Amino acid sequence: MSFSNVKNLIRKDLGLLSHPTVFLFLFLACGMLFIPEYPRPVGFFYALIAIMNIFTLDVQGKDHEFSGLLPVQKRESVLARVLTVALYEIALLVITVPFAVLSNMLISKLGRVNHAGMNTNLILYAIVLLGYAAYNIIVIPGAYHKQFKVYFKSFVGMLAFSSFIGFEILVRNLKGGLEYLNGTSPAALTRQIPFLLGAAAMFVIVNVIAYFIASRRYEKAEI
Repeated sequence: MSFSNVKNLIRKDLGLLSHPTVFLFLFLACGMLFIPEYPRPVGFFYALIAIMNIFTLDVQGKDHEFSGLLPVQKRESVLARVLTVALYEIALLVITVPFAVLSNMLISKLGRVNHAGMNTNLILYAIVLLGYAAYNIIVIPGAYHKQFKVYFKSFVGMLAFSSFIGFEILVRNLKGGLEYLNGTSPAALTRQIPFLLGAAAMFVIVNVIAYFIASRRYEKAEI
């Protein structure tokens, strides 16, 4: 496998399959962190719409057929797509961090409590990572199936992501010494780090599994 090929394929995906509304989604995701009493994972949902647009343009532009004609291995094309999807998701998470910090400062100063969900902290980011992993394991392998129905698979993936909002409500109502999972103090954030690292590890593992399933399908199917 040539990592130079993978890098160029990622550039292709970013250049040809990235809809201009991606930047709007990033702005909305950051802005929604400042809405009082609002489910925090909703803002991170916009990354899934951007990814759906990638696969929609893939189908419309017959990108699989085009990539199959390039002097690259099929598994390199799949790896580039997995990394492109993960790049969108991780980029949105990273970009929102300073806005999450500012949001917590403002909401705390105003003395507001988020009754609609949990606070913006590392546990929230862990939940979002798990939601992204659930979405990817559904959509990415599906994209390399001969009968890929992009909207149906994306809808199922979005439902899987949305199911993790239930964890947000659970965290908000935890008692018995587990209140730190919904905390934003330095001490609470320190105790949340292992959960974030565990979610990050799970995100990587699930994406690796998605890569192997998609690669096997792409090698066997005439798409």
